[in-house]
Amino acid sequence: MQTDFDRWLAAQFAETGPFTIFIVLVRIAGVSVSAVKSSYAHVVGDDMNWPEMCALLDRARTPWDGVAFFIELGDAGGPLPDGLARGKLKEVEASVVADPLALNRGLFFDRLGRHLQINEVT
Repeated sequence: MQTDFDRWLAAQFAETGPFTIFIVLVRIAGVSVSAVKSSYAHVVGDDMNWPEMCALLDRARTPWDGVAFFIELGDAGGPLPDGLARGKLKEVEASVVADPLALNRGLFFDRLGRHLQINEVT
């Protein structure tokens, strides 16, 4: 059975081809969401399914409840050079730490691969 993640990855790759993805793992506790670890990867195909992605994310050895993915393309399309990707990752991290609502600017999924959205609590 396909997850929201599986459908999103196939559509994203069909639209852009290879890209760089910034990954932010988060913990969700009640109404609080906090970033716990981040990284980036270059996506060169759409053949990874949600269980495979979870296995990869679990190798971070950090408990997580959700993950946000942010897409970036190089100037000529395709993945960013590593130096630019490292700098952009710091920007993404800072944005999420400063305001967890920034997770909505990416694609945010729970551990079951379902698309999530963060809403402000008043």
